[in-house]
Amino acid sequence: MTIAEGRLLGDEESFARLGLVPVVRAPWEDGLRLKKPFKSGEWEWWYCDAHLDDGYFCVTSFHLEVDAQGNVTPFININIAKGSTIICDLKGLPVDAEAYSVSESECDVVFGNNLFRSLEGVKRYHVYVDPETTGGYGLDLRFDSTVPAFRPGTGRWEAGDRHFSWFCPVPGADVAGKLFIGGETIEVKGNGYHDHNWGNVPMDQILSDWLWGRGQVGDFTVVTASVRFHPDVGGAEAPLLYLTSGQEVLVDAYNDAVVCLEGVKIPQPVTGKKTSSDCIYIAQNDRLKASVRFDGQRTVIASFQWVNSSPDWETWYTRFPAKVTVDIERADGTRSSATDNGPLENMDFFGRRHSAD
Repeated sequence: MTIAEGRLLGDEESFARLGLVPVVRAPWEDGLRLKKPFKSGEWEWWYCDAHLDDGYFCVTSFHLEVDAQGNVTPFININIAKGSTIICDLKGLPVDAEAYSVSESECDVVFGNNLFRSLEGVKRYHVYVDPETTGGYGLDLRFDSTVPAFRPGTGRWEAGDRHFSWFCPVPGADVAGKLFIGGETIEVKGNGYHDHNWGNVPMDQILSDWLWGRGQVGDFTVVTASVRFHPDVGGAEAPLLYLTSGQEVLVDAYNDAVVCLEGVKIPQPVTGKKTSSDCIYIAQNDRLKASVRFDGQRTVIASFQWVNSSPDWETWYTRFPAKVTVDIERADGTRSSATDNGPLENMDFFGRRHSAD
């Protein structure tokens, strides 16, 4: 039997098949991408994070998961940290299945009293997590995009008829609003990010692991990832690097146009498995050579187990508070460099074998 090898699609035929235009990032790409009636194993989520005043960092994501009978389960995750201190790390907060709605034409996701909503195409967003539904932890933030939206090729990592898909409407944004922490309301501002993920099978069926990071570094906005396919579908690595200076796109590279090198690894705090807390991305075009390093400082600010469809393996997610350094060497010989903070995450679908009973 021939097994379809996994790859990140970027050819003309794939763009046409998926109804995408290479140079266009349309609002419908951030709407509901699953097709009704939903099928078993499908899933979708909308994610955002923000680096805020006084060292606060927050993440929230709105999820849909489809069970074996085709029923949808909506839920919310929220994480708030300050420096290296975790304030809350709440996962799988349930939402009444009768109390959600999602638009197909744009990002308009309503989960009860909580919302993840576009206010203007892929340029402005409002995200609200009601603290009354989370035990006192929530957020009310506006995201105003500062750079062009991004999609690496078609944004689809595919193996035969199975896929993991990704769209980044907001690689970087100015953020302002409020955090709710244990009954206290804190006015905040800073920089933020939003992406959108979906697929038709559990990710562990086609993916082995990934590294992902992003940052607002001086005048630069950077998004990176290295997505690795499961050995059963070829085990290929599909890295990407997106780098802008304001509205100018400096690097938009993926697959063989990018190299990802892993550095310092530390034991994952639960499993003990050595996990990358350090990585460097390198890409070059006719205008410049760029390197971006994420130094996770050997510090974990979030760690949790993710559902795995395999009876043999546990999936573990780990996030680090990274120092992000961008180095640029232009064709005319001029150089520039900047360093700031950003998240580095690792999703490991082979995090740990299930213990034998």
